[in-house]
Amino acid sequence: MRSRTSSRTLTAVAASLTLLTAGVVVVDLARPGLTAPVRKAVADVAAPAQELLSGWDDGRLTQLTAERNELAAEVTRLEEEVRRHGQLEALQRSSTWGDHTLVPARVVAFSPSTSPVGGRSVTIDVGSADGISADQTVVSVDGLVGRVLRVGASSSDVLLLGDPGVVVGVRFGASGALGTVQGTPAPGLPARGHGELTLTALGDTAIEVGDEVTTLGSPDDRPYAAQIPLGTVTSVDPDRGQLGATAIVRPHVDTDLLDLVAVVLVDRGGPESREQGARGTSGEQGDER
Repeated sequence: MRSRTSSRTLTAVAASLTLLTAGVVVVDLARPGLTAPVRKAVADVAAPAQELLSGWDDGRLTQLTAERNELAAEVTRLEEEVRRHGQLEALQRSSTWGDHTLVPARVVAFSPSTSPVGGRSVTIDVGSADGISADQTVVSVDGLVGRVLRVGASSSDVLLLGDPGVVVGVRFGASGALGTVQGTPAPGLPARGHGELTLTALGDTAIEVGDEVTTLGSPDDRPYAAQIPLGTVTSVDPDRGQLGATAIVRPHVDTDLLDLVAVVLVDRGGPESREQGARGTSGEQGDER
């Protein structure tokens, strides 16, 4: 506050001196003999002002600029914190599929399918120091993202849904029929678009466009917890003699746009965890990796 007041004062003084000097110059040009007393008065007035202005050096300007930049950086940091908090709240509200502890994480790197890490994966900024271990489920506010593949002390690699080697056990439709979802269609089926998955029914239940697909669940919720939204059926494949009906599924999560995600922790000691694990044994999800 003091800096702003000083700045305004200096500006006003500088403006006044400029006007006064301009007036003296005009008078001096018109009547040279009349300006001597005026010059002395101006000098008497200007001396303290010049002394005051002399303190406004490059060092002070540099200091004020640095303070301004620090404040701008702090505002940016706080805005990012508010945005992340809002995303985390939305993620917690979306977890209607079970009572789980979620560890929020930020995606910090992407790996192509040709990566030596193996498969389509992303790196997140939490690891073993945060309680993360291999084969834990990873979700976003929209649904299933994938599973933890490798873990370091402060980061982890996540194998994404849709990787060619991943097969996920699911339920689909109002009746909760059993099926599997994977990233590549069986030979003879129509080609899939970018990001599209293939649903294969395990029984005789017909697949309908608009059917919601959720995870079936694994023992101890590894590698996938149960009832996590996965995607929606967008079209049904023609019957070409395949063992089970197949369809195209559009996943809820766009893995090309991942930002905030969460790792699902499993409380092995609690009764709720044991109950969920028991439910998961009714059908196990497969994952070839």
